[in-house]
Amino acid sequence: MKLVASEWYYVQSVEVVGRGGPAPGVGLGWGASGGGFWSRTVLLAQTDAELLIHLLEIFPLFSEHIALALDEDMTFNIQRINSALEVCLTVGPRNRATMEKALDILLQVPVLKYLNLCIHRFLRLNREIKQFDWVYQEEDFLIFSKMLASHFRKRWLCVKQKFKPEESKTAQKASTKGSASLDTIPEDMDLTNTTIDDHDCPSLLVEWAHQRFPLPMHWFRSPISTIHDGKHAELPSTSNIQNLGKNPADILEVARGGLFFLLGIEAMSSFLPSDAPSPVQSVPVIWKLHSLSVVLLDGMSVLEEEKSRDVYEALQELYGRLLDESRVHKSTKPILPPETGKKNCIELLRFQSDIHESYSTFIEVLVEQFAAISYGDLMYGRQVAIYLHRSVEAPVRLAAWSALSNAHVLELLPSLEKCFADTEGYLKPVEDNEGILEAYVKSWVTGALERAATRGSITFTPVLHHLSSFIFEDNANDKLPLRNKLTKSLLRDYSRKQRHEGLMLQLIQFNKQFTSPQPERTEQNETEKRFRFLTEACEGNASLLKEVEKLKSSFSQDQ
Repeated sequence: MKLVASEWYYVQSVEVVGRGGPAPGVGLGWGASGGGFWSRTVLLAQTDAELLIHLLEIFPLFSEHIALALDEDMTFNIQRINSALEVCLTVGPRNRATMEKALDILLQVPVLKYLNLCIHRFLRLNREIKQFDWVYQEEDFLIFSKMLASHFRKRWLCVKQKFKPEESKTAQKASTKGSASLDTIPEDMDLTNTTIDDHDCPSLLVEWAHQRFPLPMHWFRSPISTIHDGKHAELPSTSNIQNLGKNPADILEVARGGLFFLLGIEAMSSFLPSDAPSPVQSVPVIWKLHSLSVVLLDGMSVLEEEKSRDVYEALQELYGRLLDESRVHKSTKPILPPETGKKNCIELLRFQSDIHESYSTFIEVLVEQFAAISYGDLMYGRQVAIYLHRSVEAPVRLAAWSALSNAHVLELLPSLEKCFADTEGYLKPVEDNEGILEAYVKSWVTGALERAATRGSITFTPVLHHLSSFIFEDNANDKLPLRNKLTKSLLRDYSRKQRHEGLMLQLIQFNKQFTSPQPERTEQNETEKRFRFLTEACEGNASLLKEVEKLKSSFSQDQ
């Protein structure tokens, strides 16, 4: 097991060029340091993986006393399950039989029951994460085993063949308008079994899932991250694999099983020794958060079922904690100025850069679904709100805000305290992106924020924080034209809508920082300073200066 544990990461780290495909030559064993996927090193690693699977087949993972095994042989049993996951990342299309055996091992009912025990132990040790007051029954594990096995085989072990041209056109017309699929693989594909004995064939033409290399690091997330595709893809009747995606009940069962399996292996991985590499912990948090969003595109069915809703909430809180840890770690590094041309270290969640260049379209569809069917559901709202986090790259944050504002659902998002990442992550550092700041002001003047302010939505607090900080802090002097522009827009809005007076007063008083030993005098000075900023931003405009004086008068009356 230690040998395979030291080899799988090498296979996964072979040089590739993003979504454009593998670097030239890596499939032939040259073009990458140490060789590529067909080098001697990788082939030996795959041979070791086959041997390990044979040993795991000979020696059962668990005895009948699963609960006892959790205490007595916990580390050893967890390492065996982890090694089966490592095998799946090591083998390639030639090793399809080995992959099938690994799936059989991972998805057998005793293993799923053991993962369930790991979940409950993990939750007992982490009380801040959602606790369960229910239990899975034997029937649940049988269904999970069956549905997950069928899904993984259909998704990863089958060759995809193109439709005939006329069939492809028919499928495209039948597809649902506005599909938000981000999959690299075109959806006009037919899933069919391979017709060659690929286990013994050395040809480079052997493939699975329409590619010829080992599975991606996040392959085990497919029950929830790709289930949306199966629902809308129109597969021809000639396929000899049952299309489970056409049955809504099957979609729900695959998603339920996928959520349980993900929480199970996340919990299991937390008990691994610190020096043991984990495929689960190696998956970037961006992919984990993305998969939780994708499963919501098929509606509210997952969140309406009690057990899957609780598991979904537990995963949200777990991934929120991972995001907080990553953000704190990155905050120790210097923030790069935009002119360097390098990616800012605070933007950990680069959905558009790392997942899909059209991720903004995905956000629009997700928000549209949220507005249409969620009725402000807390779990759904928390998932949408994560795209407003400061760790998300600016284009995606802007797309999320614009979609929410245009759909008039800013108020449906939960409060800042109910979101699953630390509140500081939504507020710091201060927003400096011109497009996002202008979008905030646009929502303010159009009235989209009024109900959000009344309901205490997360969308109101960051707007107050970022606009107040940008307008009233001295470090905004380098963007003085923008600061004056935003201030004028807010004052003109106030002149037309006196009901926004309360919002303006909140903006003026928000986020004051005092360091003087005389707090009364300091607060007065800070307030005077902020009104002076407003006056300067008017640039001599008499009508706007009049509005500033009205604000001063209202502020004095409130004191």
